[in-house]
Amino acid sequence: MLGSKRPFSSASAMGVRRGIRNAAGPGPGPGLEPETAGYFRRALETLQEGLSPEELALFAPNVLAEAAAAGPGVALDPGGSRVLQALLPQAPLRVLGQILPPLVLGGLGGPAGHPLGARVLEAALGRVLPALGEAVGPAKEEEEEEEEEEEAVGLVEEAVGGLAAAVRDDPVAFARHPAGSFVVRALLRVLGGAPGAGVPQLPPGGAEPKTKGVELVLKGAEPASEGAELPPSFPPLLGQLAEAFEEHLASLLSPAGASLCLQVALEVLHRSQSPACSRLCNALIGQLAPPSPTPAESALVGGLQDPERSRLLEAAMAVAGPQRLRELFRQHLKGRLRGVAAHRVANHGLQRLLDHAPADVVGEVLSELGPALAEPLARGHPGVLTALLGACRRHPGLQQEALRCLFQAFGCWEPRERRKACVGLLAGLRPFGGGDKAAEGAEPEPSLGPVTLHGSLLLQHLLHFGDPAPVLGGLKALPPTALLALARSPPGSRVWDALLASPTVPARARRRLLRKLKGHFLSLACHRNGSRVLDAVWVSASGPARAAIADELASQHEALQRDPHGRGVARTLALDLFRRRRRLWERLQAAPDRRSLLGPLLED
Repeated sequence: MLGSKRPFSSASAMGVRRGIRNAAGPGPGPGLEPETAGYFRRALETLQEGLSPEELALFAPNVLAEAAAAGPGVALDPGGSRVLQALLPQAPLRVLGQILPPLVLGGLGGPAGHPLGARVLEAALGRVLPALGEAVGPAKEEEEEEEEEEEAVGLVEEAVGGLAAAVRDDPVAFARHPAGSFVVRALLRVLGGAPGAGVPQLPPGGAEPKTKGVELVLKGAEPASEGAELPPSFPPLLGQLAEAFEEHLASLLSPAGASLCLQVALEVLHRSQSPACSRLCNALIGQLAPPSPTPAESALVGGLQDPERSRLLEAAMAVAGPQRLRELFRQHLKGRLRGVAAHRVANHGLQRLLDHAPADVVGEVLSELGPALAEPLARGHPGVLTALLGACRRHPGLQQEALRCLFQAFGCWEPRERRKACVGLLAGLRPFGGGDKAAEGAEPEPSLGPVTLHGSLLLQHLLHFGDPAPVLGGLKALPPTALLALARSPPGSRVWDALLASPTVPARARRRLLRKLKGHFLSLACHRNGSRVLDAVWVSASGPARAAIADELASQHEALQRDPHGRGVARTLALDLFRRRRRLWERLQAAPDRRSLLGPLLED
């Protein structure tokens, strides 16, 4: 493919090497010559057509080298910007050392302040940690190659330091700038050793040819290679940025771009265990939720109800320590939980508190909010229930009380026989009766309707409780067709995952439920979600159970081969070998390392 395209010959690239025009122009960055811009436009077209891994390995270094020769103007060109965003996540350190330094020059008057240039700079920053990690890998064989890498490391570190100094000197301008905000967030992640910001990049190893244009996958830049250490200059730079943010805190609360910079700063400081994290967190909470003049008022509750301030308060609660969370709860939230849980915005702040709260705080929340769980459920805030159950999952002493409160909210705690219908009620977030008094006299039948995301999360948490018997009883009461529908549902299949993975589910209960799927394995195997559940069942099944599954599916071999998911299941189960040489199949299934032994046979 590459050989048939003239735009990438060395002769046609001379326009790139001739450089850029208007370098001293008044705009945010230099413009490219028409021939150079055409080169990168055709490079983008080639990426859109798709390249094999071998072609991409030849294509990327050549285009990146031309981009390095062309200068920062490539980042401001529509075609060049997209090409760099796609290829920089795989750029070697030497090329990164050539491309990154010009991108950080000029502050907001350079690429960092340009809508296209900022995205390229973000992609380049996301590549810094992986590239540095590769540089400290195996020793280089040639001294000249090692010297080049050391020089590239110095250039990259110097460029990152220069950008950090520019942001430190004027954090408000950068954070409030529509394009500069992206750069600040990527810089913070690099300095803290966190995975990079989400930037468009090609799927690893190239892509198949596409008819409707390239579909660049949004992924975070890969984290640093295992064993790589953060450069010693980065943590002090991160601390300096945190001090600058704290100094200008009032100006960074809005707009949304500046607020996101504060949120990312808290996340990165917490991840890097920087002492500046607690200082910035306390300063932010003090700014948004100062002590209330009267006990009847709470600035924290008011902040949680505000769409803009609530995001910052949630980020602060995610990094605050147990003692700080305890103080916030008892000074601001205790006694006000029902109103917070019922509020359209504030309930999310309560969820973040529960995600990180210590056991005593969770217990107090359960005591106050547990009897009234039906209220946030009726208002369409099921996340409050899932967050509370997730917190109780971490603290086993609260699980029985949480189970009782949850079942009471859904109307299936008393009488005891009603608990058999709990799975359908919880999965569909449908409390018994739905507020209809006429339905109170009738008992619900165990059934399964549409499975919701939060209903699935509730069941998953309950299956990981110390005593999952109530949910297991509800699953056992369901007919086989309902269990099949649960496995074929996208959120319902995750309930099966929890059932198979939970260490508190007895093996006997798991076997009883799996036996109810007998006769339905073909329906599972030929379904996108069901086949994944069947794979998980296969991994955890005993030898006799595997033989029973394979025996049922072997008789349906033709139907499996007509379905793409079914073909994958047939290969996983080695059904061809099962049909031809069952005894050998059984011996191989009993071996400790079944996959490595089956592999050569499956290739025959």
